[in-house]
Amino acid sequence: MGRIIISAGHHHNDPGALALGTNEAREMILTRDLLVRDLKSRGFEIISVPDHLTLRETIDWINANSITGDVALEIHGNAFNGSVRGTEAFYIYGNSQRRKDTELLLSELIKEVPGLPSRGAKPDSRSQHRGGLGFCRQVRVASILMELCFLDNRQDLDLLQNNRSGFARGLANGLIAWSGQKAQQQPPQYPAINIRIESNNYEERGILVNGNSFIPTDLAELLGIGVADDHEINQINYGGVVYFKAVDLQEHNVAVGWDNPSRSVVLNLNPRTRLEDAEQIMGLGNAQENELSNFILTQNRDALANFPEIAKIYIEEAQVEGVNHDVAFSQMCLSTNYLRFGGRIQPEQNNFCGLGDAQGSPEGASFKEIRTGVKAHIEHLKAYASTEMIVQQPIVDPRFNLVPRGVAPSIFDLGRRWSSDPDYGERIMTILKRLYEVF
Repeated sequence: MGRIIISAGHHHNDPGALALGTNEAREMILTRDLLVRDLKSRGFEIISVPDHLTLRETIDWINANSITGDVALEIHGNAFNGSVRGTEAFYIYGNSQRRKDTELLLSELIKEVPGLPSRGAKPDSRSQHRGGLGFCRQVRVASILMELCFLDNRQDLDLLQNNRSGFARGLANGLIAWSGQKAQQQPPQYPAINIRIESNNYEERGILVNGNSFIPTDLAELLGIGVADDHEINQINYGGVVYFKAVDLQEHNVAVGWDNPSRSVVLNLNPRTRLEDAEQIMGLGNAQENELSNFILTQNRDALANFPEIAKIYIEEAQVEGVNHDVAFSQMCLSTNYLRFGGRIQPEQNNFCGLGDAQGSPEGASFKEIRTGVKAHIEHLKAYASTEMIVQQPIVDPRFNLVPRGVAPSIFDLGRRWSSDPDYGERIMTILKRLYEVF
């Protein structure tokens, strides 16, 4: 008996298939949200994968957050030439149990959406991706990928948009049977949290739901924000009060943060703009030590257990070399999945930026101390961004002298240099923006 992990497959910066006035990301996120709401209303334990992650990051995130017995589903929308219809699902080739699980999911979906043709359960070797599907093969818990329908087929798309609740209900029924979960006998109990509007404490309290801050809808309305009229914002009823996720206020130019010591969600109605020249690697950072620490704790509550002074060390080492510590810290969060690690580099290596060694070792560079690992990271950034020499000798970065000096003054220059990902700089900037939203 395990928890249910759900991924929408795409996000607004990665729209997926484009067809008939919509896109895959929009349709799958709307369906996922309805599915999550259906399952939670029945008392089941659900984990929703963050929407901003790439496929590789999604797999790493699930592997870092799942436990034995969990099941994982990723939903997609198909597209071909407008004439093909139906739903299909993929499981890892050669796994007979997973084939049965996939057939179960399809069967429950078709029961609730009888007008939807089934194209069957298929091994991932029959997908369009040579070598199989990463979501089916690399996720460490039982996993299935479903193509819900063909978005470029008008009949399929109308079926999804007009009967999305049926899709959600069918998927929920299948996931419940697959996971073996039993509904909770008691309604969920959510811990209360404080609400602070800029520097003022608000008299009513919010609640913490699966690590997310929820605040009363009435508060948003008092602030002049029409949450009740925004049907894209999901709400929950709890204790006779209607709540919504505080982070949804970011779309209304409200910065949303978290203060860990006081357990307060913090709303800033006039957020400071800190993004001017934020992409420059050389320069001064804006964030204070407590702000960096609070930020990473909002993403991983166990982040500082083994690295309690990492924010302080990043600021100190970056200032010595004139490197923007906000950039370095954000890159560290990206490289380590907010200090969860989980890839080829292990926490004990004190390698916070995926730094390789000069010998081509598959496990990358290792450092005896946290500070030495941070110093190597700062030095490597300076090697790319500047032609100036390292101030604090000796140099500990094993590849410092192997980098063409000064070719990457901006984080947007690091793609296809530091990482083979051409969007590497955009991914760092996404974290920077998130960092600046929390204070």
